[in-house]
Amino acid sequence: MKEVRDIKEIYSNPLAHGFGEDIDWVPWEDAIEKALDTNKPIFLLIHKTWCHACKALKKTFQQSNARKAFKKLSEYFIMVNTEDDEEPFEEEYRPDGKYIPRLLFLGMKLLIMHYASVRITEFADKNGDLLDQFKNKKAEYKNYAYYYSSPADILNTMKEVLKFYEIEVPELKKSEKLKVPPHKQKELDAQKAKVR
Repeated sequence: MKEVRDIKEIYSNPLAHGFGEDIDWVPWEDAIEKALDTNKPIFLLIHKTWCHACKALKKTFQQSNARKAFKKLSEYFIMVNTEDDEEPFEEEYRPDGKYIPRLLFLGMKLLIMHYASVRITEFADKNGDLLDQFKNKKAEYKNYAYYYSSPADILNTMKEVLKFYEIEVPELKKSEKLKVPPHKQKELDAQKAKVR
C-alpha cells in the first residue's frame, strides 16, 4: 500500500522556494529557450537558504499585500528562482558582485523595425543578455544595483521592464492602487471608528 503524503507536499511547487507557489517558476536550464518561444523577458532571482537578507525578502513577500500584483506581473515574464547551487555560474550574472539576493532581468536583444506602418520585431541575439538598465533605483544600493529588499521596488522594476518591451498590463495602471485585503480593511475601519 502506498504511503499517503501530506497534501501540502503533493501540491507544492519545488521551484517556488517560498516565493510563491502560485507563480509559474521555470528551471534556469529552460529559461532562455522558453523566453525565445514566448517572447518574454526573464526574471532571475538568485538567493541562498542561509542568507538572512534572502529570508527577510521571502518573508516580506509572503506577508505583503503586493502578492496579487506580483502574481499578475509574473505572467509577463519567464520566472526563474534559483536557490543555493542552482545559481548560474557565468560572470555575466554577477555584474557588480556575488551578493545576494540579486534580481536580474534578462532579455533578448530585439531588432525593432517599422515597415509600411507595420512593426516587425525579431531577435538579433539569442543569448539572454542582462538588461543592465533595470536596477534598483534606491541611492542606498548604488554599489549593489541588483539588490532588492522590498516587493514595491521589485514591482516597480518589473513594470519598467514591461514598459521597455511595450507590454501593457491593464490591471496595474498607475491610477489604480493596490487594494487592501477585506480582513485588513475591517481592521482599518474599526481603528478609524475608535479614533472618532
